[in-house]
Amino acid sequence: MEAAMVSAFSGAMGSVLSKLAGLPEKDFKLARGVKEDIVSLRDEMSTINASLMELSQMEEPIDDLHRELRAKVRELAYDMEDCLDISMHRLGDPSKAGFLRELKSLRARCEIAKLISALKARVAQLGNRHKLILQLPERPRAVCVDPRIRALYQDPASLQGIGGHREKVVEELQDGAPQLKVVSILGTGGIGKTTLANQVYTAIQGKFDCTAFVSVSRIPDFAKILSDIIQQSGWYSTSQDDENELISRLRRRLQNVRYLIVIDDMWTIEAWNTIKCCFVENNCGSRVITTTRIEDTAKSCSSSFHGYVYRMEPLNDVDSRILFHKRIFHSEDGCPQHLKCVSNEILKKCGGLPLAILTIGSILANHQDVGSTEIWEKIVHSFRFQMERSPAFEWLRHVFNLGYNDLSLELKTCMLYLGIFPEDCKIVKDDLLRRWIAEGFVTEKHGDIQEEIAESYFNELINRNMIQIAEFDDCGEVFSCRVHDLLLDYIIIKCTDHNFVTIVNDQQSTKGPLDVRRLSLHVKHSSERNGVLENMALTQARSFNFCGPAQWLPSLTKFRLLRVLNLDINGSMDRRYDMSCIHSLFQLRYLRTNGIGSNKKLLTQLRKLEQLKTLEVAREDGYFVLDAQMLPSTLWHLNLPAIVKLAGGIGHLTNLRTLSEFEIELRDVGRMKELGELTNLRELKLFQCSYGVGDTSEVLLSSLCKLVNLRSIVVRSGGLEEDVLARWSPPPRHLRRLHVLECIFSTIPADWITHLHNLGSLEIEVRSLPSDGIVVLARLTLLVHLRLHVEERVPQEGFVVFHRVAFPNLRELWFRWEAPCLVFEAGTMPRLRSLVIDCYAKGARQADGVLDGIQHLGSLVEFKVHVYEREGYISRLFLCADLKRPLVEEQRRWDETSLKAALKEAISKHPGSLRVVIEDM
Repeated sequence: MEAAMVSAFSGAMGSVLSKLAGLPEKDFKLARGVKEDIVSLRDEMSTINASLMELSQMEEPIDDLHRELRAKVRELAYDMEDCLDISMHRLGDPSKAGFLRELKSLRARCEIAKLISALKARVAQLGNRHKLILQLPERPRAVCVDPRIRALYQDPASLQGIGGHREKVVEELQDGAPQLKVVSILGTGGIGKTTLANQVYTAIQGKFDCTAFVSVSRIPDFAKILSDIIQQSGWYSTSQDDENELISRLRRRLQNVRYLIVIDDMWTIEAWNTIKCCFVENNCGSRVITTTRIEDTAKSCSSSFHGYVYRMEPLNDVDSRILFHKRIFHSEDGCPQHLKCVSNEILKKCGGLPLAILTIGSILANHQDVGSTEIWEKIVHSFRFQMERSPAFEWLRHVFNLGYNDLSLELKTCMLYLGIFPEDCKIVKDDLLRRWIAEGFVTEKHGDIQEEIAESYFNELINRNMIQIAEFDDCGEVFSCRVHDLLLDYIIIKCTDHNFVTIVNDQQSTKGPLDVRRLSLHVKHSSERNGVLENMALTQARSFNFCGPAQWLPSLTKFRLLRVLNLDINGSMDRRYDMSCIHSLFQLRYLRTNGIGSNKKLLTQLRKLEQLKTLEVAREDGYFVLDAQMLPSTLWHLNLPAIVKLAGGIGHLTNLRTLSEFEIELRDVGRMKELGELTNLRELKLFQCSYGVGDTSEVLLSSLCKLVNLRSIVVRSGGLEEDVLARWSPPPRHLRRLHVLECIFSTIPADWITHLHNLGSLEIEVRSLPSDGIVVLARLTLLVHLRLHVEERVPQEGFVVFHRVAFPNLRELWFRWEAPCLVFEAGTMPRLRSLVIDCYAKGARQADGVLDGIQHLGSLVEFKVHVYEREGYISRLFLCADLKRPLVEEQRRWDETSLKAALKEAISKHPGSLRVVIEDM
């Protein structure tokens, strides 16, 4: 498997080796001796890199000598790549001719010769040292007590919040089924999986003929594990038995007995596949419990037999507080009033993690002056120091080290990059993946594109419970994640150790003696760190992440080698940040700005950024025009707010994957045709401010038909011909999001829309909803979000019926018509959590009740109704509809009072505790 170009462990070693290999092949007219030196340098660096890979297999923490060697190699690799990049940039494109270019090239070639010679000397010096250090045996480590042992002997009276978990798992195990059943307890490190498993084991072991409790660990000794199970089950084994013999003996032992076995700390599916060979399906009601922090492993364990995954969540605020205060004061109500505020701060930091709560509680409980506010506040402000050095945090360090050591080098790098984000930050997945790629952490492998590989890294970190899902998007996919505060402290410690990210904020600076490689600057109020920044050399920085007022922003002239630049400027609306020198950042791959203000010099220099892949303008203070011709053709992602007008031709931007927002002008046929040339587009957001005449909608449709890779399309501000999208053939088969409320359809386009099998989010408006309209939409079984507007007519009977088993994955439904005429059969939309209704205060009244069967929506937690008056937006649609509808004098209509009473009566039938909002619009 090809290594990443850049990693936290080896710096830019992968990139350096690649560039050294390619340098002699380029037509730079280098002297023969220089080419030989480059080959020699590459060979020596390859040897050092091989040694470094051996060093990477050592588990954290490593001894000081090996840590020093790792740091020197890493920093050398960074420096080498920086020098190579600068020199190659000065050489320019060898295919371009000209006297001035040749003169510059001659000077650059001389500089390269000197550079290669200097690097060879530095590498030779390091090479001698690294051979000596690698010959030294790794220093023996003190053997720590495994935290799981302590978990097995916890006093049940001291456990808070585990009772509910224990009862649920016991209930699942004691369901009376004769088949072998596996319950896999899943949760992040330190959440109490072993403790829970032991509590369940203790509670029910007397009901089984044969019981055992064993731990597996990351590097399993199968012979010992199997022998332990045999011995605990009442038989014996010998040290000469191999694994096959042990499995056979164990199967014979379990053949005709009812057994309960706990397999604690399972890490891999491979380990489970070996251990599960022991278990016999004997219809005696046997049970197996496993614990793991890895979701795929939990699913594998539970799916092997009749299984179930029990996910442990962090303690809630109440249980966290009780556990914390009982550990310190031996009473849940024993916390003095003057400590409650700082107590809440500590608990927020612990984030419901029992191991963290007990660790900090033990430190305070053992302090002589436990009632001192000063001591408590000192703990709050020294978490990171305690995490790094305090013996009391040994358990927590061990738990985090286990998870960290089990990651590949690529995953370690991607995880440590999360250190650039502040506490409690929701990290948007797509933005994070683009940064990883821009930093060089993701390398294409086996034909897979970088974005797919980056997403697999993200999913694996979730799978391993290293990061937590914060939000899902409207398609049901992960939108953002967050990092537990204490794990973030651990990450920052590692970032400092690897000189990976330097963090400067109002409270701290992690700047060490080495060059800054990545800088994360978050300032709110304090100017104390200004002096630190003024004296900080930033020319070697590869990444700059800023959030704060513009006055604390260092000048871009201090940077030279940035790959990633993110600027979130707030609290200084009257200031503008000068980005006129951005053209000098020749390595820039990712640029995101938020609130920098209109900067025409920036806009005219973007095309000089020949490696730029992501450009996002999140927010601007005023309208301005961006000429698309000034954008580099390398762009993959272009995100602009509507206030930024993208003018000019876009045909050269053929690498674009994302284009948002793009103004379509139906009278500009050429511009619409150019859109069809962007065949790599995956996400497209269109809006329309001007309208055309004739059949220009067909030109846009023709372009859309060429975008076969689209995953998402959003169109706002209509004006397109009715039903034009129904002629989109073939529709993009990968489409996940279709939001086209303002591109009206005459009815549900059944023959067209049912081809969108992967659709997860749909927003659509129809003039008339036929009787089978909902049945047609229900064929889109992956729908998570549905917003359906009906302008004129619903089925003749006056009701819109959602049949049983329809929409199995739908979580959000938004329906608009003049009356809340929905009917829900039992079994429909089993996962629906949010229901929103837009209706008219005096809409058609088909019956005295509304929302029949709402009690069948068992997962519903949120219900909103927007009741529109005639003056409102929706009433204008109804007024138009009324003009087209034959007048029927005897037609019954709602009035506002009776409508709201009927809505409240319907809601009262629901068995859950709904969040209900009924508001006038």
